[in-house]
Amino acid sequence: MTSILGLPAHPLFAHIPVVLIPLAAIGAVLMPWPRLRDKIGWAVVGIVFVAGICTQLAISSGQGLEDSVRETQLMRDHVEMGESIRPWVLLMFLALLGLMVVDHLARRRVSTAGSGTTGADARTEQRLRYAGTTLVVLSLVLSAVATVTIFRIGHSGSKAVWHPTQVKIDRGGGRSDGDSDEG
Repeated sequence: MTSILGLPAHPLFAHIPVVLIPLAAIGAVLMPWPRLRDKIGWAVVGIVFVAGICTQLAISSGQGLEDSVRETQLMRDHVEMGESIRPWVLLMFLALLGLMVVDHLARRRVSTAGSGTTGADARTEQRLRYAGTTLVVLSLVLSAVATVTIFRIGHSGSKAVWHPTQVKIDRGGGRSDGDSDEG
């Protein structure tokens, strides 16, 4: 898909992950607290899922747009960087989903456990706690990497698009505030 209602689809799709990935990262920062995880956990997983789908749509529409734009080094850098976000969003999604699944299993074990817990039950609970802690740390790291990566990709894309205009403005070729299109 290269266009939506006559507009290039790539910038429309690209802005969705640019917003959702950092938003999900903020959610991931709140996930270590069980009370907050209860309230926002599944929503954060859903946000990363949507961000992943829109990331793929942005990449696909960008590939379709490649033949229509002037090839520059800035554009080549952006295209190369654009592909790098996919694994980070996927890993972020898997870590957050894993955290929610482990949290659900741990809560279910606590609610179904009777007063007579065995050594096996205690070991399982300890493993679930370790898994939960590991997934919290992993989701924080992956969220940070995904956020930095999407920022770098977005910055390179805007630079590739706007650099020629900025050069023209810097050289005095831009319009001043007093100019108008009215004749």
